[in-house]
Amino acid sequence: MTTEIILLALIIIQALCLIGVTVALLRKSDSGAPQLQQQMGQIRDHLVELKSRVRAREALELRTADAIRRLELIIAGTHTKGAVGEQLLDAVFSNLPPEWQVRNLVVGNKVVEFGLRLPSGLVLPIDSKWAGTPLMEQLARTEDTVQRQRIKAQLEATVLARAREVRKYIDPNLTTGFAVAVLPDAVYELSAGIQGEALASQVVLLGHSLFLPYLLLVFQMALKTAGQMDLQRLDRYLDTCQRSLAEMQEELEGRYARAMAMLGNSRQQMAGSLGRMHSALISLQQGADLLVTMEEDRFEDDGEWRA
Repeated sequence: MTTEIILLALIIIQALCLIGVTVALLRKSDSGAPQLQQQMGQIRDHLVELKSRVRAREALELRTADAIRRLELIIAGTHTKGAVGEQLLDAVFSNLPPEWQVRNLVVGNKVVEFGLRLPSGLVLPIDSKWAGTPLMEQLARTEDTVQRQRIKAQLEATVLARAREVRKYIDPNLTTGFAVAVLPDAVYELSAGIQGEALASQVVLLGHSLFLPYLLLVFQMALKTAGQMDLQRLDRYLDTCQRSLAEMQEELEGRYARAMAMLGNSRQQMAGSLGRMHSALISLQQGADLLVTMEEDRFEDDGEWRA
């Protein structure tokens, strides 16, 4: 379209120049004809040069369009687009310190390609989502306002659905409470309306250009709050200990005390019973000893046993 407009403008300029030259020839005398012819020659030379530049620009645009078509064929498939997005993400992610980088993190039965290890030991899951590119192409081709709004709504719905897939990489025991979905910058710029919904789904949307600054900010904030988190964890442990001590004290003063009282009563009763049994056994033994003594005395007096 741009090339056609330029050519049309050149034709109009050429026609105006010829009209102007013709009018000038009619008004000038014969003595000025050589000078006018020279000026016409210069104008023709300029027009030829402009046409050459326009043709060169047109050829460059054709080569560029052909290169773009070949690139589209290379990344036409969804899987290939995802691979390209991961390669772009990897090029940026590799600039971080090695101890920060986590690759192929296994969460349950799922694997996320990237993760940022924080000072707390938890990992921030990161996934590349090359979403909505066909809709971006449709959006670029149309100028109708209603059509553009419809395509934008479809784009937001597609991005939100793909972003919610990243929630499966969240594990409270292993990862942070949110994950990151990285989008192409052009898609990210059109996704501002769904940032709140994505965040409600525990997913943060980022463009490739914001990816590295955001990770550095998250790590810095985690580093600053690490000490506070340790104090909070210690405070929780102390609260747990206090609650446990209070429960133990309540148990000692409650059921354990009642049980001890019952055991004490039982002990006293059993001690009394045992004492009475012991006295009875002693009396029985004394009675038996007395009988034996009496029988022995009778045997000694009579010299024989008497029944």
